[in-house]
Amino acid sequence: MDEATLERQNHDNHQNNISSEQWAAERTRTETFQLSSGKTAKLYLHEPNYVPAKGLVIDFHGSGFVHLHNDHDTYFCKRLAIATQYTVLDFDYPLAPEQPYPAALNACDELVQYVQAHYSDYCAATPQPVILIGHSAGGNLVVGTQLRALKQQRPVADLVILTYPALDLDTNPDDEVFPTGAVISPEQAKRFNRFYRGNAPLGNPEISPVLATREALIGFPKTMIQTADHDTLAPEAERFGQHLLLAHTSVTMKRYANSLHGFTVSLTGAYQASFNAIVRQIQQLI
Repeated sequence: MDEATLERQNHDNHQNNISSEQWAAERTRTETFQLSSGKTAKLYLHEPNYVPAKGLVIDFHGSGFVHLHNDHDTYFCKRLAIATQYTVLDFDYPLAPEQPYPAALNACDELVQYVQAHYSDYCAATPQPVILIGHSAGGNLVVGTQLRALKQQRPVADLVILTYPALDLDTNPDDEVFPTGAVISPEQAKRFNRFYRGNAPLGNPEISPVLATREALIGFPKTMIQTADHDTLAPEAERFGQHLLLAHTSVTMKRYANSLHGFTVSLTGAYQASFNAIVRQIQQLI
């Protein structure tokens, strides 16, 4: 062995290996969140690995209030944490019909309040921005948490982002227009609504946020609403956006062409444009 090769070998022998955790662009962990009901729910954390987090995002996945958290939900939160350098808290809230309204909303509201009160446990950033993102049924739950916060005069989020949110569970789906290719049939929509509502009567804005009065919306956080042109939920989401404008909330709305319900997370249609817009909106807070 020549002298140069020996020198290189000796140098390499003194190098510390870079672990798989160090190579990763994000750090992940799972926590168990204790609910006031006595039940628990999983909270999946995605933290940027190379730089300190700039803030916190709480994400409520889509589900029709029924479907399980899945890999697409995890992948969206992973991408978001890396792209924004925010810590993303992905909450696996209680599902209907086993736990109908208000179980999921109660759980989401408790989580938001807990994170606001224990912000430094999750992120060292100052100031302490909290962003709420909700997809489909998760968008309904995001709005519900903020309606409660306003009613109880508690702090609201710094930014709300709603992707194809389900905000009108009172209108009979048979009376709605279902665009070509819509992935949620009237029968499925009625089943989702029935499972989540349980025995609760019609006319409750916590179940159908489009029913919230202008007075109840005063002070609602800055909001971004994304809808899909082939989604039956687009009109109700955009109607809610108009209600927010009348309550003097700053609102950005866009309907994405050639896209179906769930496109942002399911990686179909204009998902990349949707994701990029979300990232830009978050980055503008800093």
